[in-house]
Amino acid sequence: MLSAELEGWQPSPSLVSAPVGGTEPLPLEEVSWSHVPAQVPCIWVIDDDPVNGRYIGEVLKSSNYRVESWESGQLAWEHLQTLDESEWPDLIICDWVMPGLSGVELCRRLKHSAAGQFVYFLLLTARSEVEDRVQGLDAGADEFIVKPVEAEELRARVRAGLRLQRLTRALAQANRQLRARNELLESLSLTDPLTGALNRRALDQALPHLLKQVGPRGQARYRYLCLLMMDVDYFKQVNDTYGHFIGDCVLQALVGRLHNQLRPSSLLYRYGGEEFVCVTPGLNPAHCHRYAESLRRAIASRPIDVSPKRSLPVTISIGGIVISEDAPLDPETALQRADEALYQAKQAGRNCVRLFLPSLLENYCPPPGSRG
Repeated sequence: MLSAELEGWQPSPSLVSAPVGGTEPLPLEEVSWSHVPAQVPCIWVIDDDPVNGRYIGEVLKSSNYRVESWESGQLAWEHLQTLDESEWPDLIICDWVMPGLSGVELCRRLKHSAAGQFVYFLLLTARSEVEDRVQGLDAGADEFIVKPVEAEELRARVRAGLRLQRLTRALAQANRQLRARNELLESLSLTDPLTGALNRRALDQALPHLLKQVGPRGQARYRYLCLLMMDVDYFKQVNDTYGHFIGDCVLQALVGRLHNQLRPSSLLYRYGGEEFVCVTPGLNPAHCHRYAESLRRAIASRPIDVSPKRSLPVTISIGGIVISEDAPLDPETALQRADEALYQAKQAGRNCVRLFLPSLLENYCPPPGSRG
């Protein structure tokens, strides 16, 4: 009978972890150049000597590079600031000594920007002293070309520079993709695959940090922190009567309702089995009780559909603790007190709320007529 009712019924999709590669950056030899689209390299030639600049430009154009020439480092830098970073040149050949903005200073400015790390910079110089080379390298220069420039050496150094520049871009892109995959893996490792709620590991990581933010006004981020522990009433009967498949459907639907009711600052964790924990910073005792009641009503207000032909009435019991500056608690104690309050809710007949206030060392009494 039940199988006929459930025909065509599937639980809500759960998160699935895709295969993820290693966690270390990829070595150079394992990075495919296919990650970077092939295009004609763009080269800027910056030289205040128009004859020399024109000569270098003609040599490079004969090798089918896109070449832009500038007679001032300042003008080149100002134009660079008007471009999108994707439009920046692949390689710059710049004279060392120029009036205004020198090649070394231009190189230093460029390499201090994030996108400038991927621009291969060749300093054109007649200087041969070691101290001069060190100064250029410290500014971020990748290579030198010594005047007078010989055409074949220029082509060879440009080819080598572009190979390294393209490989560097490919490596950076591969590492960005790897970081994104690792972030996804980390997210999945903190998420319950059945319900989509955060898991126990996520709670263990977050709760100590949140508790440290509770303290006096002006000295801490929050004065209160509301910790609610929720348990599905008679859930074992659901599994025993209808099977674990239906039980999974109930948990998925329950988490969906809770998420729709949560405050923006709340975090919902699956603590284990049919137990969940909701952590909300900033709620004082009165607001915490009203909030807990709204979560309880969100579940009890109507049955949960587990198949096209069956709905099950489901309720939750909630026990909670409001942590304040007057009574700071460690994570283990906070969870233990919330669990004690949950036990009181169970003893009181289930489908109700019980809060514990450490500062008053007594149970929080809901207003008369309240379900909690």
